[in-house]
Amino acid sequence: MGESPRKTRDLDHLMEQNSTELDFLSAYGGAMSGGDGAAIFAALRRFLKAGRVETDLRKGETSLSFGFGEASVSDNGCVITFSGKNLPLVESDLQQTGFVQGSISKNRSSCTVTMVEWSIEQRRFIERLVEYLNHGD
Repeated sequence: MGESPRKTRDLDHLMEQNSTELDFLSAYGGAMSGGDGAAIFAALRRFLKAGRVETDLRKGETSLSFGFGEASVSDNGCVITFSGKNLPLVESDLQQTGFVQGSISKNRSSCTVTMVEWSIEQRRFIERLVEYLNHGD
């Protein structure tokens, strides 16, 4: 009737053991904040790549362009601009936590916003626009 102790590994141990295999998750993973423009830019670039958006890196890896916009590192975050017909946005989309200095044109053909965080709100925002502009009319 003696039970032998079960051998278990905790999550931290498994994550540490497999950390080299999990790097791709950083494009989707936890929040990054504090206005680190280079880190947010790098996360955005990985996210676009994972979404199969072709990008062109410019200016010593601090700016990139893609078919319907551009992004660049700034002092307080990452500035991103989207252009397209009738963007599916309203002003409040650009005023969420983690966004500053957001603006949208009156005819909704372009928007610019500075991302000062990389969290679920930013990923959803980018994903929504990429889906619309990549597969829109």
